[in-house]
Amino acid sequence: MEYVARINLKTDTEFRNELIDFCLKSDEQFLAIGWSRIYGENKSLTFSEYYDRIRQDSNRVNTVLNIFKDAVLDDLFWTRDLDGNYWICRVTGPVAMKRDHRLDYGALLPVKAFKVGTQVPGQIKATFNRANAGTAQRIRESVIIEYSKAVYNELSNENYYEISHLEGNLLDNLPDFDLEELVIAFIQIKYNYYVLSNSIARKSTTIKVECEFLSRNTDQPKKAIVQVKGRKAAPLDALQFIDFLQDGYEVFLYAPTIVNAENLNNLVVITPSELLEFYHQYKAVLPASITQWEKLY
Repeated sequence: MEYVARINLKTDTEFRNELIDFCLKSDEQFLAIGWSRIYGENKSLTFSEYYDRIRQDSNRVNTVLNIFKDAVLDDLFWTRDLDGNYWICRVTGPVAMKRDHRLDYGALLPVKAFKVGTQVPGQIKATFNRANAGTAQRIRESVIIEYSKAVYNELSNENYYEISHLEGNLLDNLPDFDLEELVIAFIQIKYNYYVLSNSIARKSTTIKVECEFLSRNTDQPKKAIVQVKGRKAAPLDALQFIDFLQDGYEVFLYAPTIVNAENLNNLVVITPSELLEFYHQYKAVLPASITQWEKLY
C-alpha cells in the first residue's frame, strides 16, 4: 500500500448531514463525490465519461477524481463526520455510478467503515484542517499507513492487514504532531502549567514556538514557551530564545541535539529518557492519539 487517502464528504448540497448519514450510517456504506449535474439528461454514465465531462467543464482535474479513479479493493480512506468523529474506511468494490441531485453525488465508492472517534494522530487531523487542502489528498507517510492498517484491524476485529511493526521505542517513531502533544502534556503535568489554547502555533515565518503556558501557582505567577523538534531535525540553537528568557519566560526545549544551552538561566532541556518515563507513568491520562501508536510495536 503506497498511501492512504483523506476525503471530505462535502458535495454541493444543503443537506450535508443527510449525505454523511447516507454514506456512513446506512447498511451499505460509501464515499461520495458530487458533480451530479454532469449527467445532464443522461440516466447513466461510465466513470470514464463522468471524469471526462468534469475535466471539460472545469478545465482541470480535481484530486479527488484521480483518487476515485485509482482506488482499488482494500485501499484505506479517512473521513470525518459533522460531530468531529473520524472514520476509517476500506474499499470493498469498484466505483458505482449513481446520481442524486438533492444530495449532489455523482459517484459512490463502496466501503466498510468504522467510527474511530475524535482522537487520531495529529498528521491525520492536519490534513482535514489545513487551509485550501481540497476535498481529498493522499497521505504517503509509512507510519500513517501502518497505523491506519492497525486501526482497521482493531475495529473490524480481524487481522485483515499485515502490519509492518516499527523498530525502536515510542519516541523514535512518534510523528511530530504527536510528539509536540506529548511534550506539552509533560510540561503541564510535571511543571504545573496550563497551555493557552490561542497561542498554539499554526504557521510561522520566524521561530516557531509551539505554544505559551501560564503557571497554575497563584503565589508565584510564571509564563513559559516550548519548542519541539523531531528526531530528524537539525540541531536547535538555544541562543535563538534569548529574547524570551530576557522577557521572563521559562523556555522548554526538546530536540535530538540542542547547542549553546549551557549557562542559560530559566532554560529547561527535556531529555528523551525523562519524556519516555513520563509517558509510561501517565499513559492512563494521555490522549489516545498518542498512546495508540503502541499498536505498531
